[in-house]
Amino acid sequence: MPLTYTPRDRDYIPPPDTPRRAWNRPLDLPPEDATLGLCARHRLMDLRLADFGPRPFTQQLPPEWHLGTYDEVAARRSWCKLCQLIAEVCKDIAWTDQADIVMSWVGDVRWKKKASPNHDLSDGVGGMETWETLRLTVRSIMIGRAPAFTPFDLVPIGKKGELFQGRLLNQGQIDVDLVRTWLKSCREWHGAECSHWMRQQSALPTFYPFIRLIDLEENCLVERNDLVPYVALSYVWGRVKVFKTCEKDIDALRLPGGIEKKKSLFPRSIRDAMTLAQRSGYRYIWIDSICIIQDDDTDTYKNLDKRHQIGQMGKIYQYADLTVVAASAEDANAGLPGVEAGTREARQKEVKISEDLGIVNRSVAWPDALLKTTWEERGWTYQERILSLRYMYFVDDTVHFQCQRATWSEDFAAECRDLDLTAADQVVNFSIVPSEVPPTVELRPNLKFQLKRYPELVGQYTCRNMTFITDRVNGIQGILNVIKDHFFSQNVEFVHGMPTGELLHPGLLWRPRREPKRIHVDERKARPLWPSWAWAGWIIPVYYDSGADFSANSSGRYQTQISLGPDPYFLHLKARVARFRLMIEDRGNEDAVPPLPRVRPTRLTRYAITHVTNPEGGDHEWIGSIWLSWSHRKKFVERRLSLISKVTHEFILLSDADKFEQEELVQAATAEKRAVVNVMMMERKDDPGTDGRVRIERAGVGRMYRDAWDRVEEKWERFELG
Repeated sequence: MPLTYTPRDRDYIPPPDTPRRAWNRPLDLPPEDATLGLCARHRLMDLRLADFGPRPFTQQLPPEWHLGTYDEVAARRSWCKLCQLIAEVCKDIAWTDQADIVMSWVGDVRWKKKASPNHDLSDGVGGMETWETLRLTVRSIMIGRAPAFTPFDLVPIGKKGELFQGRLLNQGQIDVDLVRTWLKSCREWHGAECSHWMRQQSALPTFYPFIRLIDLEENCLVERNDLVPYVALSYVWGRVKVFKTCEKDIDALRLPGGIEKKKSLFPRSIRDAMTLAQRSGYRYIWIDSICIIQDDDTDTYKNLDKRHQIGQMGKIYQYADLTVVAASAEDANAGLPGVEAGTREARQKEVKISEDLGIVNRSVAWPDALLKTTWEERGWTYQERILSLRYMYFVDDTVHFQCQRATWSEDFAAECRDLDLTAADQVVNFSIVPSEVPPTVELRPNLKFQLKRYPELVGQYTCRNMTFITDRVNGIQGILNVIKDHFFSQNVEFVHGMPTGELLHPGLLWRPRREPKRIHVDERKARPLWPSWAWAGWIIPVYYDSGADFSANSSGRYQTQISLGPDPYFLHLKARVARFRLMIEDRGNEDAVPPLPRVRPTRLTRYAITHVTNPEGGDHEWIGSIWLSWSHRKKFVERRLSLISKVTHEFILLSDADKFEQEELVQAATAEKRAVVNVMMMERKDDPGTDGRVRIERAGVGRMYRDAWDRVEEKWERFELG
């Protein structure tokens, strides 16, 4: 049968209306012949090593190839070597047999080299041109909204360790020599950009009062305040028993050999991390359960030690020479697969296509797999990921190295100094620490960056889980300390996880993502652990509308006076107060009053804000919006085309706002541009505040039109917001 298309024929002109690269373009397939080792599609594809590059970046990608459904691919596995590889990889990850499978060429490694004499320099910069290699990604066509399986790559096997080709794994154990090569290459090629130790080799104290480390040569705990190269372990404890250093153990663990005597009590992840660190050439390692005194009592010394160590955990991960991440481990006993012989089974399959080409699969989506791990869901591990400069991830029985300049994997050779980009780099989240700037330079990026970073971090962190809710602020304090040191002026502090000083006003504008639930009461102080104005005071994920909330523009006229009280649990306010009603509207049906929606009592609800009375006697005007708990609906009655609250609610005017969020606006509100203000709905408390102030709590934060506020009767009051 004639072929409609030859992959290397650049002069081929497809029929009219036929997409050249489309997976569903028409193909005339040759007859199937089981004696040839490849199916008709893969013979037509005619894969060769040269197809994977290198090639100019500006060259058009080759076409996609439709392999049929998973059932059809599996049926050809008995005579097609490539279908066999694809079917074997897919069988454990595909949730349907009817998904169409497509092979797509995707750019992989990219670099620059000197342009050839005939090269059009408009494609390059300074006489350089960009080149790339390719990889084949196997993916499914979407069924509904979900792919049938996680995409994976096919790459050529490097016979002699060639760059930009696949690397066969040692099935039972990781290659520690490769790990040492990664570390050596990063130090030589990237220098201080990826290492605080290389920036700051001095006798000056780095840690106060000290950092406690495990000395792997002397097998004991040591306390130092200077900076030495050390490994930090990031893992989850889970529900297994974890050895925890207590005050009674300290003296024994400080003695040479003291750690070895207790080592049998350590969970496997800790033992493996110690082994890996030592084999990788490190003398010291930091592990939280061993290096922080874990006694849970009221002893002053123990609490002081724990408080100091937790207070500098951000610095501990920031200054670690390497952070080892037990990403796929469900608990501390899962270990680091491959550190000890026979402790992993690498999921790698290979096939020989021709004399010059062997193909092996590799996971294109290991960062996606990372997002689905227990480690990624835990609150404590968030700052460990954000602050570290070098990581070694153990994900699905494969090891990956990531620094500020590169991502290298055990199953693909990409250790090259002059890369612009690799496929894995496209999904890398680098550290927030601006390590490219020498430490002698003041780290003060522009105001826009300062205002943007905090809401992003809080939004991501509060979506994670904490075993002990009392750690809610401690789990992000390290990040906040780094942000303060590097990005903010000295008049900004963080209290209860919230910025004060110049950022106190925008800091108050967080919003809940779910039904607000107040934190439990601290029995010693007879009040909730954290105040209502702080996100930590509620057991919910939160977010900021960074563009609108963290605006530096304010006229001053609509800026409430807010300051920390003598007891920093409370804010002191001199604020304008006015009363409004809440309303639920239905603009889509003018003939019926909307019923109360059928929702679970735990649902978060957006309410419209309206005036207490409508002077024109018509429908109540939409003047703003606020997110509150479902429970407020109990106070609603039917009124014309709306559900409106029976009672009025008190609001404080906080500050000028930049704009409404798009989803806040109703259709009638988008016709004209009007100034907007931030408001807080408050609840008065029975217990009195200090200095004659009225004690209140936050109920919610919203926005309304400024001129709508100006039309109501307001009064000034002094409040104590707790």
